[in-house]
Amino acid sequence: MVKERSINPAQAQRKAEKAKAIKKGKAEAALRRNEKLARRNPDRLQKQLDDLKALDDSGTPLTSHEKKVRESLEKEIRAVRQARENFGDVTSKLGRGTQQPEVERKKYIQLNKNSEISGKRKREDESSDDSDIPEEVKDIPMPRDTPPPIPKAALDKWYEKQRARKFGAPNQARKASNANLLPVSDKKRMLGRASHISDSSSIPTPQIAAQIVYESKPIIRDLLKEAVAFVPTAVKAKLDRSKGIRTLVEPEEADQLEKEGYRTKAETLPETSTHNISGDSL
Repeated sequence: MVKERSINPAQAQRKAEKAKAIKKGKAEAALRRNEKLARRNPDRLQKQLDDLKALDDSGTPLTSHEKKVRESLEKEIRAVRQARENFGDVTSKLGRGTQQPEVERKKYIQLNKNSEISGKRKREDESSDDSDIPEEVKDIPMPRDTPPPIPKAALDKWYEKQRARKFGAPNQARKASNANLLPVSDKKRMLGRASHISDSSSIPTPQIAAQIVYESKPIIRDLLKEAVAFVPTAVKAKLDRSKGIRTLVEPEEADQLEKEGYRTKAETLPETSTHNISGDSL
């Protein structure tokens, strides 16, 4: 008989609640993402994309940054339009990023006319009491919180200079604009300093000769001397034995060293003569 599997109801309840919370969190995150995308203005993004496409169609090569901007704009436009279709136009409901109606704005200015703060600029409906302001200046409206956008002609001119500099513009105009690269004659260098030259400056100052001369030469190594200086331990021991250093050489050993090339006949003759003399004396 198969034993039934025990089920913990508390654990099952916790799993169900956890799955429900995860599902709710994902739904809220998707809702916030769609709401954020729906607030964006696709017309403004489309205008930027059209400007980049027109620039590319004119034959001007786009930079890598402009290509990335174009790709991101295409993705953003598709996402914003999809979010507006799914979520709806929420800009009028939320009121964020939209200007106040003209009637409410004028009412707010009229109510806060008397409670103005010193140093705070006035809005367009408020009149200035300063009598020293000219009439033509009074007609100029005060700027809002954000500065006006840069004209497209100025931006195109700036981008054109950047592209010309990046894609191999002639260096003559750049060199001519650098004052440090222009040659200056001696007369122009002395101009402006002639009035400050005193009579004592006409006396030539003695030139002190340099006392230290630094030279740099290559270090030439004598490889033959270095090779001769290196003697293996076994060879050095046989050389010392052939010369009789710290030991006495027997005739058999002397003959063996002579055969190996460590000892010559001129070196063996004096030793044999000394051995004979000592033998005769004995």
